[in-house]
Amino acid sequence: MIGILLAILVAIIWSLGEVSYSKISKNYSKKNVYMYTFLFRTILYLGVVFIFQKSLFGTFHLAVFQQTLPVILCDLFASIVINIAVYNGKLSVTSPIMAAYPVLDIILGIFLLKESIQTGKLILVGIICISIILLATNQTSTKKAPHPVKGILFSIVYMLLVALSTYFEKNIYVSHFDVYDLYYYKGMIYAFVSIFFMISILLTPTKMRKPDWKIIKGCGLTPIGNILYSFALNVGSISVVASISSLYSVITNVLSRIILQEKISTMEKICIYCILISTILLISLFV
Repeated sequence: MIGILLAILVAIIWSLGEVSYSKISKNYSKKNVYMYTFLFRTILYLGVVFIFQKSLFGTFHLAVFQQTLPVILCDLFASIVINIAVYNGKLSVTSPIMAAYPVLDIILGIFLLKESIQTGKLILVGIICISIILLATNQTSTKKAPHPVKGILFSIVYMLLVALSTYFEKNIYVSHFDVYDLYYYKGMIYAFVSIFFMISILLTPTKMRKPDWKIIKGCGLTPIGNILYSFALNVGSISVVASISSLYSVITNVLSRIILQEKISTMEKICIYCILISTILLISLFV
């Protein structure tokens, strides 16, 4: 029961995080957004390690760091790519695409692992791919989405990075490392990245923004959801937790039209719903 409640909370937090992030990505300089994104993740991830492991110093092991580095790099680039995606496109369109990462797992299984894939999964993958193509070829620019096709392309890149990150993270846990190991090294790398963007702001005419409530919501909600998701997986069934949490994209789609006042056409609605439903079904089949 606790796992289910946490999964519902994760879905809500992730959706609110995406909407809040979309708002600040359009109103704040990229360097400020990047700096606070990595700064808040540093504080939250290292905070979790400190609270539950009681140690931050003297625990660095090169072998463990090398194992976690692929995950960290994928997450790092994904955190940069998402800004480009939501700035240029409509969140109601980009969010379902970004959440469709199980598609890559199936494609990798077919072409690299030579796996035999269920016909149902192939049909769902086909629906998602066709829907994305239709969205990309039927987009018009607006003030809220200046380059919608660019937003879709970077949403696909984000989706691929998240899929690769998930794949590498699974390998970490197989190697008997836990989530605290991952958070420790993520926090360490993100600390250096946030300092890099801070110095970059100081050396350029870009004005450093104070961390107001909008910045805190936009950059802080998603990593909070990530932490709760890890705890949900620890106390609940992965099939239930993953399926419920995947509903965040549905909530985001609704909130983006209510809060961000995004307008979408009938064709866009059909494609979006096809992606959302197919992705949720894929996740339920995977887990």
